[in-house]
Amino acid sequence: MPLALAGTLALVFMRFCDWLERKGMPRLLTAVLSGLIFTGMVAGMVLLVNWYIHRFTADLPQLQLRVRDCIESAKQFLKDEWGIRVPHGSGSLALLSSVDAGKMTTSVLGSVSVVVVHLILIVVYMVMLLTTRAHIKSFFLKLVRAENEDRIKLVLYNSVKVVQEYLYGMMIIIAFLWVMYGIGFSVIGVRYALFFAVLCGLLEIIPFVGNITGSTLTCVMALSQGGGIQMVLGILGTYAIIQFIQFYIISPLVMRAQVNISPLFTIVSLIAGELLWGIPGMILAIPCLGILKVVCDEVEFLRPMGFLLGRSAQRKNRPGKKYTWRKWFHRHA
Repeated sequence: MPLALAGTLALVFMRFCDWLERKGMPRLLTAVLSGLIFTGMVAGMVLLVNWYIHRFTADLPQLQLRVRDCIESAKQFLKDEWGIRVPHGSGSLALLSSVDAGKMTTSVLGSVSVVVVHLILIVVYMVMLLTTRAHIKSFFLKLVRAENEDRIKLVLYNSVKVVQEYLYGMMIIIAFLWVMYGIGFSVIGVRYALFFAVLCGLLEIIPFVGNITGSTLTCVMALSQGGGIQMVLGILGTYAIIQFIQFYIISPLVMRAQVNISPLFTIVSLIAGELLWGIPGMILAIPCLGILKVVCDEVEFLRPMGFLLGRSAQRKNRPGKKYTWRKWFHRHA
């Protein structure tokens, strides 16, 4: 898993390294600089999350009371409207006992140590892959006959292009979502609007699952903060409007090389990635499936499989539909 993530990140930083190398910077230095930039981005995200966790901890007593009120209101509603009696638990609602807190601390420390080791491996692998990328390309060329070198070069180029454009497009989309979610949540009155905007934007990198998880977490936190059904409806409405803008305006503008995979195989790949590597596997599922489709489209006996995975990336405009959003934008920009 760290090697796969490092390979994906190496493709992201490859253009940056090529630009620096054309300026005369040594390849090893550009690779190390890319690793430092990635480390700084991760450190910034950790500091942001840590800062908001401290704020959550300060508000924990109030959140506990509001969660208790929400539970009691739900019990009363079930009793009054449906005649369902929910048995009452203990008189006080304790979010964490001392024993549970100790177990949770031990578990968190163990998880953090594993994550730190994986991050170190990812950075080391990424630097090595960026440094030896020419050697790796020569390896692939040596696997085929001389008459097939042009085809394998085309496969490598298209594979790298699909992953790069997909990830670059996702970065731009996430940046737009941060701004739109931040404005929307602030207008609605959600506390810690910036944190939830960043969280919901980052979750967009996981198709389908990220949308559901982000909206659910935001609605639950809004209820625990004392927001009523109006705030929940406002959050859901904000999600609906922003998702419409994303799918029909932003994505066609920024996604140049589309990963044209059918929804069926998208879901299957996400499930397979989660079973294999958890959340990192879900993040890697779409880029890996895009590479597989490029290979299937270029290898003759695998073209039926590429056709099954999804439509071709290069598609002519339909009759009567002259311009896509992206073409209109580039024409009038």
